[in-house]
Amino acid sequence: MDNLIDEFERVMLDYLKGSITPEDMQRLTELLRDNDSCRQKYSEMTRAYALASSSWFARRKEQNFEQLRDSLNFRSSRKRTLSRKIRIWSVAAVWALLIGCSITFLYLYSSSESTSVMDSYCQIEIPQGATSKLILPDNTVVFLNGGTILKYDASLQDKENREVFLTGEAYFEVTKNADKPFIVHAGELNVKVLGTTFNVVSYPDEPEVKVSLAEGRVQVSVASEAKEDLFLSPNEQAIYNKEDKQLSMKKIDAASQTAWTTGRLVFVNETLFDILKTIGKKYDIQILIQSQKVHTEYFSGSVDAHLTLDEILSYLDVDNKFVWRKKGKTIVITDR
Repeated sequence: MDNLIDEFERVMLDYLKGSITPEDMQRLTELLRDNDSCRQKYSEMTRAYALASSSWFARRKEQNFEQLRDSLNFRSSRKRTLSRKIRIWSVAAVWALLIGCSITFLYLYSSSESTSVMDSYCQIEIPQGATSKLILPDNTVVFLNGGTILKYDASLQDKENREVFLTGEAYFEVTKNADKPFIVHAGELNVKVLGTTFNVVSYPDEPEVKVSLAEGRVQVSVASEAKEDLFLSPNEQAIYNKEDKQLSMKKIDAASQTAWTTGRLVFVNETLFDILKTIGKKYDIQILIQSQKVHTEYFSGSVDAHLTLDEILSYLDVDNKFVWRKKGKTIVITDR
């Protein structure tokens, strides 16, 4: 059994680094399928990998590593190897996540008489009120806004298409690879690029999915409809209306759409109603609107997202037209 676990740890380390051979991939699949101890070790090693790759663990790795290693029961003959691997993962900064993010690893395999295939998916969940930066296996950089879920294959860089699945908001700086398109599946929209910079907003509770292009060129298509694809140029935005299933395009200032990645909230001629929805997500608070004026008040400007909620609300209500009442995690807005 010890030899079997030794073999599993060797191929699993190569798999997590993205350097596993096709033969070892098949062997890894067999071990996961047939052996309970290997499945248990898989869970332990993916957890160690997640911890070692996060910025939080990187800051505390010296004091936590011994405890982590002991808890995983690695034998002394492998301690030095695992220590070196974890340091490599930490330096590589595969993830730079805020505390509170959820990291989930899932493995799926299918078998036939002649072949076995395994896919390993990582799912990153960002809580409301937080933001995070993620580096994908192909070195694509992703900024994730609060309330966002991103799912991708751990072997993303080896696939024919580099596909990710998004719920929420993310800003992508895609590593260019002409042979392997990068595709974002965001609700009903598919966004296809080779290497570019763009922002996608696809929250389940919002009526539209928006794709804003900062640099390069992207192709936007509707997954379930035989509609003509849109090709965006910089400072253009594709908008998909979920209710009427219409895809349209308009000119925008892309910098205003991506300013949230720098700690600012930028609004260009937006209603106070829409702004308050954004503020509610940012501060993870429910805003109950009992005002008619918020639909007719428009605002353009830039707000420091590090200000307190009270400071931002005061800034928005410069003419003192509204009354703000806070009840726990709910703010009620009425006309003055």
